[in-house]
Amino acid sequence: MEGSSDEREIRAARNQAMFRAVNEKIRALNDTVSDLTGTYSIVCECANSGCIETLEITTEAYAAIRKNPRQFPVLPSHVFPEVERIVDEDERYVVVEKFGEAGEIAQATDPRTEVSEPSPG
Repeated sequence: MEGSSDEREIRAARNQAMFRAVNEKIRALNDTVSDLTGTYSIVCECANSGCIETLEITTEAYAAIRKNPRQFPVLPSHVFPEVERIVDEDERYVVVEKFGEAGEIAQATDPRTEVSEPSPG
């Protein structure tokens, strides 16, 4: 199955980008609640498109993760080591960073940055 590894890597990155976009959309609601709790309740941003689990994260930790478009908060058992590495750990979640083509896709699909067309080659 030629290219199957690349296809999985691309699919995983797109799944995580989709979950990140969902969490960005509900951020306004989370901002309202976080004034009382200091935390956000977000969807796990793992590469599994069928995952619907949630996790609690502090507003500061969420903001720090969002500074790097290749990073995603996921539940500890939801890491895909073939396309990401753990860069930080909390008792409730881990932060993974995409690498390779998956990292490029994650960066290109970040809703918080202006994306320009990639240069050829």
